[in-house]
Amino acid sequence: MSLRKWGYKFYKEPKWAVFWYLTTGTLCALTCLALSRAGFLPWDDVTALLLGFFVPVVTYAFKEFMGWYEYPRRYSQYAVSEKYLQLALEYMEKEQWRDALRYLDPILYDMPDHQRALYSAAVCKEKLGDFEGADVHIKEYLKRNSEDKEARDVEKRVGAATGI
Repeated sequence: MSLRKWGYKFYKEPKWAVFWYLTTGTLCALTCLALSRAGFLPWDDVTALLLGFFVPVVTYAFKEFMGWYEYPRRYSQYAVSEKYLQLALEYMEKEQWRDALRYLDPILYDMPDHQRALYSAAVCKEKLGDFEGADVHIKEYLKRNSEDKEARDVEKRVGAATGI
């Protein structure tokens, strides 16, 4: 994952989640400290605080690495994406290609494999004369929908315009 995508994921993390993990880590650290001072854990104070604090943080990192948070993060934006797509399609019907792209770009940023948004963005970019951008989107779309005849036509037009 690129540094930009990782930074965006951290930025999009709800503030309550960051607060939750810091609070949980602090409470775990204080609990471990109390247990070690009471003789239930064989650790000194510094070890108890460090291990207690980092257990929730490491747990979160493990879950993030395993992708456990990907589904809610990705699909919490689904309703917004569908509304944006609907608005983009309305602008496309009116041949307002730049306005349509203004709504398609956020969809593709959050969901880079959204098929309808990929195809629509390719058409908009083709109409605006951005044939390289259209080529990128239509090729990504055709990876999953290789039998789509309209998309093949767009690919041919874009390829003819760019000389690819």
